[in-house]
Amino acid sequence: MSQQYYPTWPSSPKFAGWGARVGASILDSVPTLIVFVICIATFGTTDTADGSFSFQLSGAGAAVYYLFGAAWFFYNTVYRQGTTGASLGKSILGITLGRAGSGEPIGAGMSFVRQIVHILDALPCGLGYLWPLWDSEKRTFADMILSTRVYQSSSLSKR
Repeated sequence: MSQQYYPTWPSSPKFAGWGARVGASILDSVPTLIVFVICIATFGTTDTADGSFSFQLSGAGAAVYYLFGAAWFFYNTVYRQGTTGASLGKSILGITLGRAGSGEPIGAGMSFVRQIVHILDALPCGLGYLWPLWDSEKRTFADMILSTRVYQSSSLSKR
């Protein structure tokens, strides 16, 4: 008979710190930044009529960039994070998004809703994004509303 493994909920899971959350967001934006630079180099114009220097992206370059950005968002932030609990950045930094109390992934639909609810984090001068600095469970406003938490992956064990 094969042995089954069940997730064990630790008595006091460790919540991901603000720095790890910000770092994961930065890492998640790197692929779109790379595509933007490639699009500027390939399709962008850099000289203006008065001899000044600027970057402009339009036409095919803009289409490629926006399509990639949308596809990356839906794959990484909605699908991957929703089904596994971690976007690429979260995986690299060892943090996981999960339901409060169980740590289970929230699903792609709720991951999408969470991104929309993050608008509330930005509204009062970004206060919701800073809230994890002093909240005991290191939650943003979106985490409070949707009962989600971001955990250090190492604190969620399996037996």
